[in-house]
Amino acid sequence: MAELREIGAKEFVRRLKNLMEKDDDCKFAFFIGAGCSVSSGIPAAGALVKRWLPRLKEYKTGDDGNYEKWVTDIYPDYEEDKASLYYGKVIEDLFFTKDERQREIERLTERKDPGFGYAVLAQLTTNEICGRHCNAILTVNFDDLIADAQYLYSHKKPLVIAHEALAGFIRPTRTRPIVIKLHGDARLEPKNTEQETETLAETVKKALKDLLSDTGLIFIGYGGNDKSLAEIFNELPAKALPWGIYWVSDKIPESDIGAWLKERNAVWVKHKDFDELMLLLRNEFGLKHPDDKRFERLLDTYYETFKKLKQKVEAKPDTAERRILEKAAEKAVSEFRSWWAVQLEADKYAETDTEKADEIYREGLKKFPDESKLIGNYAIFLTDIRKDHDKAEEYYKRALDADPTNATNLGNYAIFLTDIRKDHDKAEEYYKRALDADPTDATNLGNYAIFLTDIRKDHDKAEEYYKRALDADPTNAIRLGNYAIFLTDIRKDHDKAEEYYKRALDADPNHATNLGSYAIFLTDIRKDHDKAEEYYKRALDADPTNAIRLGNYAGLLLARGKQEEGFSLLQKALSLADEQTPLALECLFYQYAHTKDKKVRDESLAEIKELVQSGVRSLGWNLQNNVKRAVEDGHPDPEFLDKLSRVISEEIELQELEGYDIWSKIS
Repeated sequence: MAELREIGAKEFVRRLKNLMEKDDDCKFAFFIGAGCSVSSGIPAAGALVKRWLPRLKEYKTGDDGNYEKWVTDIYPDYEEDKASLYYGKVIEDLFFTKDERQREIERLTERKDPGFGYAVLAQLTTNEICGRHCNAILTVNFDDLIADAQYLYSHKKPLVIAHEALAGFIRPTRTRPIVIKLHGDARLEPKNTEQETETLAETVKKALKDLLSDTGLIFIGYGGNDKSLAEIFNELPAKALPWGIYWVSDKIPESDIGAWLKERNAVWVKHKDFDELMLLLRNEFGLKHPDDKRFERLLDTYYETFKKLKQKVEAKPDTAERRILEKAAEKAVSEFRSWWAVQLEADKYAETDTEKADEIYREGLKKFPDESKLIGNYAIFLTDIRKDHDKAEEYYKRALDADPTNATNLGNYAIFLTDIRKDHDKAEEYYKRALDADPTDATNLGNYAIFLTDIRKDHDKAEEYYKRALDADPTNAIRLGNYAIFLTDIRKDHDKAEEYYKRALDADPNHATNLGSYAIFLTDIRKDHDKAEEYYKRALDADPTNAIRLGNYAGLLLARGKQEEGFSLLQKALSLADEQTPLALECLFYQYAHTKDKKVRDESLAEIKELVQSGVRSLGWNLQNNVKRAVEDGHPDPEFLDKLSRVISEEIELQELEGYDIWSKIS
């Protein structure tokens, strides 16, 4: 039988890359053995045998003396450098039952995290370019290091076949990474003894043969002592494994698999260390180091969802249950040892005692002076609550000095530059920097889409970013609702818009903004005023003090002739609305249009004139239903009322009101 062709590790990785780059049909499966897990803290088979034998001797003899003689008495052919060959015998002799063996394997594999080699393998097998050529991994290992690495280091969850009952799900053409655990999982009937590993289920055999019919096979860290696998390999037809077999190890096993390797003219990559090989692969393929932002996002998700939970508890009615939950939440807050403890404490006072909240932020920043997220959140507080925009900008810049690639802070500064500074060119620069830092950040993608819609008027590009945002986070109620508004106002695709309103409300049935937006859609587009009222009521149940929705709902009620209820809501809206805003203008128009009190009508018109002359408008707002109802109800100046509504919605110029005495007489 011919000797195997030998190559070095560096030549191997060069050849592998060349094959993947030059041939689109090229496919490989990795076969990962226990040797790959050693650097991640899980002993290989030989090391386990050496660890277990003294325990076995103590069980059988009651002492640990004359160990070497005892071993050769029990296992006459035992050689220490071939200890791995005795794995199946020793584990069966030491642990009498399947449950005992399973508990030992669980103990050995728990709390182990994938190290460098597994991280590189994960990036290679999930890479957008080369991953489709090598996204199948076979393993005899019981641990979860491969699957954990793919999720932690690439954010792609593999399909894990951990039991023979799942063999039917093995697909050789799947684009998602697949991990096939040939001897089971640490928690699910792991196969350890010689008898257990001697055969594989027929369903597994068939699936493996299908998988290997058009791939190559790369063995790494594997001893090659499994009879069941040797049987499968020997049954493969000559045309199987067309992309070759590579055995990465410092030796060829003296076993049936070793004989098969020689028979199939496998290539021997004479190299032992898994991590070293992965280092060479990383450099050859130009893979990047893992991004620690992935792990930061995990913690951020934990903190953000806790924050929402705390707010939900605080919004509950004052009951015994709420008080129990509040105590539990406060205990959880007190146990935070990070900057989030500061953030949660500041949030508690942000709207009720802004001085105290400001003090908490400042004291917190003394304790965590370089924590970019806390600095950025303080900048938002200064913008939205304190209205101290110069100081806010100082802290946005400090946050970005602390971490220039923090996508959240870059995106928030872009919003500040748009809304406060009106510096749209600079804002777009920061949106682009934010998306360079994290191209899949759904919040920044969605906000940039709004910027492109409202500021740049680049609707095709805006739609591209709306879609990218929803690809990144398909169930986010805010972005679904924003896209629905875009489809309504810009694309005029009302059927599709309604589909997205419904998707948004499926994602969050109590999202007040989406409920209110859908109510407007039902009013203006579908003309279904009964259903619109239903959604306004749901919106106000979710957020009873929102001035905009109070005003919108009041306008609908007044347009429908429901004067008493409409005026009641209108007064609430006016009491909550900021002066010099489109909402205040809309509410005053409703009051002017529908009141029967001449004094109130005159006072409303005087305030309207002051606002429109100062430039306040409600762009695109539909007031025609209210005009129609007011005229039907006997408004004294119907023609003027119609013109006034069109000035407010910016359909006509202010000068068109100058010919009306009622307008010119107002001082």
